[in-house]
Amino acid sequence: MAFIPTTNGVSVVFEGIQNGIPIVNKFHLNVGTSPDVTLLEDVLDVFQTWMAAYWLQLAHTSYTLARIVAKDISVADGEEAALNLTSGNVGLNTGLAMAANAAVVLSWRTIKTGRSFRGRTYMGGMPNSFLADAQNINSSVAVDIAEAGQALLDAITAAGYTLCVLSKYALKVARIAGLLTEIIGLVVDTKVDSQRRRTAN
Repeated sequence: MAFIPTTNGVSVVFEGIQNGIPIVNKFHLNVGTSPDVTLLEDVLDVFQTWMAAYWLQLAHTSYTLARIVAKDISVADGEEAALNLTSGNVGLNTGLAMAANAAVVLSWRTIKTGRSFRGRTYMGGMPNSFLADAQNINSSVAVDIAEAGQALLDAITAAGYTLCVLSKYALKVARIAGLLTEIIGLVVDTKVDSQRRRTAN
């Protein structure tokens, strides 16, 4: 598959683990310029700070965030900077964990409609105490996750970057260049979603 460049684009990947099974989350930024290693390291600092203040506050103790990687996606074989985490990287919620495939979904919204202009973050490794019943999380948890998402938006904006939805395809046809659309809002509902690839099967 041919590489699709994204002008001024940076991807940030959270490489998490729960009981040996990967839990991967990816974010995209428009950094307003051609990224270099110094910029990528600055992006990592923003995400590491947010991770400690919000992400790990929500995650179960069985979840470990092992690595955060920021990569220049404006060119093929772009530079990357990585943060290998060895301490302060484990979820803080005790008790039983939710099922491995269960995820709380944070939906990112842009000014446009359509599949190319909406993103989703599947937050796995959550505690069972978040559940109101077999299909839904507690409404207070949805509020907490929405606050975490807004905090990330605010932190990235304060750093001078823009959190975006990235589209590389339109109607299943590859774009010439990736399209970054600014995220202006978010929605978290109470429904529990699923990511089967996070199970041991």
